[in-house]
Amino acid sequence: AEEQLVEGRLRLSVDDPWRGLDQLWRLSVRWIPPSCRQRLLLQRSQNPVVFQQAIQSASMQHGVDPTLLLAIAKQESRFSPGVRSMAGAVGVMQLMPATAASVAGEPLSERELMQPSTNISLGAAYLRSLLQLWEEDVFLSIASYNAGPGTVHSWPKPRNDEEIELWVERIPYAETRYYTKKVIDNLQGYADLSSSGCEPVGRGMGQSRAGGDAAVDNRTEQNERRERSGNNADAG
Repeated sequence: AEEQLVEGRLRLSVDDPWRGLDQLWRLSVRWIPPSCRQRLLLQRSQNPVVFQQAIQSASMQHGVDPTLLLAIAKQESRFSPGVRSMAGAVGVMQLMPATAASVAGEPLSERELMQPSTNISLGAAYLRSLLQLWEEDVFLSIASYNAGPGTVHSWPKPRNDEEIELWVERIPYAETRYYTKKVIDNLQGYADLSSSGCEPVGRGMGQSRAGGDAAVDNRTEQNERRERSGNNADAG
C-alpha cells in the first residue's frame, strides 16, 4: 500500500494525473486501516491543486469559487488537458466545442480548447452562467454542468426543508446523479485539506499488528524524504 501511495503521487508529479488519481482512488478503498499520517497524505494526494494560476485567474475573472472549479475539473478530466470524450467534450473542464464557441463568442480549434488556461477560463465562464441561472445554487449548477440546464429545468426542484442529499438521490439520470455526488465529494475533499489534525480511527477485527501506526508512520516519513531527495515535486 505504501508503494502504491508513492507511485500514485509520482504519477501526479510527472503529469500523469489520469492514472495517478485512479491509482490513489483504488488505494483509498482498499487500504484498511492506514495510519493517521498516511490517511492525511492520501487525502491531500487525492485532491491536488492543479493549474493553480489558471484556476485562480478564472475564479477572479468570473466570480466562481476556485474550489468548485477544482472539484468539477477533477471529476471531468482528472486534470488531463488532452482528454477527449466519446461525445466530443474536450480538455480539463470537458467543454463541448459548441458550448465553448458560445461562451467565447467564436469557434475554437480543438488544440486551443486543450490549452488548460483557455479551457478553464471558458469552463468558469459557463459555470458562472449556470450559477446566475440558478440564483447561485451550487447543486443545481453542478447537475446542469453535466446534464444541461434545460434538462435540469424539467426535474423537481429541491424543497427549502429538504436535505440536498435527498434531492440528489431523486435525480432521474443515473449518470448525472453519480456525477453530482462525485463533485460534492470532491468539494468536501478540498474543504478538508485545511484540517491538519488526526482523530483516532478504530481498527477492524484482526487488523492490529505489532508496531502499530508509529512504525507505519515512520516508514511513510522515510518514503517522503526519499521523494524529496529525488527532487520530485509534491503532488499533494
